[in-house]
Amino acid sequence: MIFFFYGEDSFRAKNKIDAIKAKFQTTVDQGGHNIESLDGDTMAIDDFFRSVTATGFLAPKKLIVIKNIFDNKKLASFQDELIKYLAKQSDSPEENYLIFWQASKPDLRKKLYKTLKKFKYTEEFNALSPDKINAWINKKCQANNKTIQPIARQLLLASVGNNLWQLDQEINKLIHFSQNPEIIIDEVKELVQAKADDNIFNFIDALGKKDKARALKLLEDQLNSGVNGLYILTMITSQFRTLIKVKILSEKINNSFAISQTLKIHTFVASKTLAMSKLYTLAELKKIYQQLLTIDAKLKTGQGKERLLFAQMIEKL
Repeated sequence: MIFFFYGEDSFRAKNKIDAIKAKFQTTVDQGGHNIESLDGDTMAIDDFFRSVTATGFLAPKKLIVIKNIFDNKKLASFQDELIKYLAKQSDSPEENYLIFWQASKPDLRKKLYKTLKKFKYTEEFNALSPDKINAWINKKCQANNKTIQPIARQLLLASVGNNLWQLDQEINKLIHFSQNPEIIIDEVKELVQAKADDNIFNFIDALGKKDKARALKLLEDQLNSGVNGLYILTMITSQFRTLIKVKILSEKINNSFAISQTLKIHTFVASKTLAMSKLYTLAELKKIYQQLLTIDAKLKTGQGKERLLFAQMIEKL
C-alpha cells in the first residue's frame, strides 16, 4: 500500500503519518518492531530494497516511511528502478505500507512525482489560509475544553506566525496555564508575545558574532525552561530561512521597508533581520541552514539528543 504526502505544512503531514503508524501498530504490529524510517535524501536504492524485502518480525508486513526522497542528489540514477518497483504495487492493505513523505513541494516534473501522484492515498499539505488557521486554533482549544478570545487569537498569530509547530506548542502552554474556560489576551501577552522571538534573535545574534559560550548558554536556558527541542529548532530554522531571503534581497534592496513589502513581513522584523544578516555571509547562512535541516531529521528519527546535536552545530562555527 503506497501513501504519498507532500507540502510545506509538515505538522499536519506528520500528524497524519503518526495516525497511520498508530493504527498499524494496533492492528498489525503491536510491538512496533516493523516500523522503519529511511532518510530518502541520502539513501541508496539498495537501502530501499533491503528494507522492503526483509521479512517482518512477528508480523506479516512492515510500515516504512521514506522522507524527502526528492532531495536526494542521486535520485536520477535510481528513479527508474524505483518506479518499476512501485508499478507492481497496489493499494491493497495486505502489502507493506510505504509512506513517501516530502516535507516541501517536490519537483512536479519528476517522473517519480507523477508515479506517486497516481496512487489512491495521496495528499498535499499546503499552508493553511488565515481562516483555516483560526479554525484550527479554535478546534484545538475546544478539544481541550477551552475557547480563546478572538483578540487573543490575533495576538497569538501576530507573535508566533502561522507555523503550526510553534502554534501547537504555544497553545498547549496556554491551555495548561489558563485557569478559566476562555484563554484571554493577557495570558497570551504574559506567556507568548515577543518572548520567543527575543530569545531566538539573541541566540542567532550570538551565532553571528561567533560567541559560542553565549549561544550555548541561551540554548541551555531555553531547554532548561522546558521548551521543546523541536520547537526551538523550528523557530531557529524559520528565522534562518528569513535571513537567507533578506540577505539575498539586501544585495539589491538595502531598505527594510521595501524588504518587508517584498517578503510580506512586519517592518520591525525586516529591520531587525536586515541588521542581523550583516553578521553573516550568504555561504555561512546556507551552511547553518543545512546543519539545522540535518538536526531536524535526526531529532525526528531518534538519532541523537537535542542538546548534543545543537552543541555540535555551535562548535562547528
